[in-house]
Amino acid sequence: MSKKENETNENMTKSQAKREARKKEVKVAKRKDLIGKITGYVIAVLLVALIGWLIGLFVVKAMNKVTPIEDFSAGLEANGYISGVNASDSIELPDYKNITVPASEVEYTDAEVDASIESYRNANKEMSTEEGLKVKDGDTVNIAYTGTVDGEEFEGGSSDSYDLTIGSGAFIEGFEEQLIDADNLSTFNINVTFPEDYNEESLAGKDAVFNVTINGIYVLPEFNDEYVAEHLSENASTVEEYRQYLKDTNHASRLRTYVENYLKENSTVKNVDKKYIKTLKGVEKFEEKQNFDYTSMMYKQYLGYDYYTSFEDYIGMSEEEYDKSLIEKSQDAYKEKLIYQAIVEKEGAVADAAYYKDFLTKAGNDENYYDNQVELYGEPNVLQKAIKEKALDIVCGLVKEQ
Repeated sequence: MSKKENETNENMTKSQAKREARKKEVKVAKRKDLIGKITGYVIAVLLVALIGWLIGLFVVKAMNKVTPIEDFSAGLEANGYISGVNASDSIELPDYKNITVPASEVEYTDAEVDASIESYRNANKEMSTEEGLKVKDGDTVNIAYTGTVDGEEFEGGSSDSYDLTIGSGAFIEGFEEQLIDADNLSTFNINVTFPEDYNEESLAGKDAVFNVTINGIYVLPEFNDEYVAEHLSENASTVEEYRQYLKDTNHASRLRTYVENYLKENSTVKNVDKKYIKTLKGVEKFEEKQNFDYTSMMYKQYLGYDYYTSFEDYIGMSEEEYDKSLIEKSQDAYKEKLIYQAIVEKEGAVADAAYYKDFLTKAGNDENYYDNQVELYGEPNVLQKAIKEKALDIVCGLVKEQ
């Protein structure tokens, strides 16, 4: 082969090599471009998905966030029924006409009556100024006292009238013990020493003299017919009548509680009105925020500073957690309201203003109580409460005790 042919072949080989190299470069470039496009597409898809997820999360949070509802009668008809809900079809009730209650569950025993009367007597002690009485350990006495250190009265060391229970430890050590066996209405001196770590430095470790007068000793009232007629005439005129009153009222209260629990435990909700559940959550949250505002105002007024920094601080959880907690609470409330509405529906009973006013008066409320409740909560809300009491009246009247 000639030199020229060799050069030609060599040039062709180089040219071919360049073409092959170029092909490879183009192929690599296309592959990179494809990968870039795919990567860009994937990133775009992921970005769209992320945005969609964030939007969805925002929407879900917005949907789950409970908005306070100021209208306590929202979602109710004028008669107190849940609007658009037939309770009889929405809940399965137990056989409420044939409930048997163990007598031991609702009885108010003689021992409990005795304890109630003793508790009443202790809560209504009367100060006696009768001479001849002596102070005993555990007595509550009313005293006047003036304290001195080195013959000089000190700030906060005197009072014309102070109720002190002997043994309470309310005064410095040794003070109360020296009152024991003192005569009623007597005046005498008590010698004490302030502790070394007393919070008032000027008095710490100092000897003090208190001039004390026993103004009176609190004694338990004698619980007899005369006392009952004078102080408890709304309920009874004799001790025996009052004992029976305690038995009857407490028995009725226990029976009502038993029936309430029985109905809740043995009823099943079949249809849920989501709209009213939402209303119940809103009303509950509004009421809780009202409580927060009132409590904060009271603390601010008496302490001079904000005790709670926020609503979340007040409820002890995040608002999101609180809103979630309202789900079960509102479902329980819905179930309860269905139970009583269904009973009244089935019985064709009437739970109107006249019925509830009479019920409230018999329960010890004044005649304006109904109107005040209507002003605060709206009449439908108040009548919904009437429905509950009417239903319980019906069922309790059918209960058999054994």
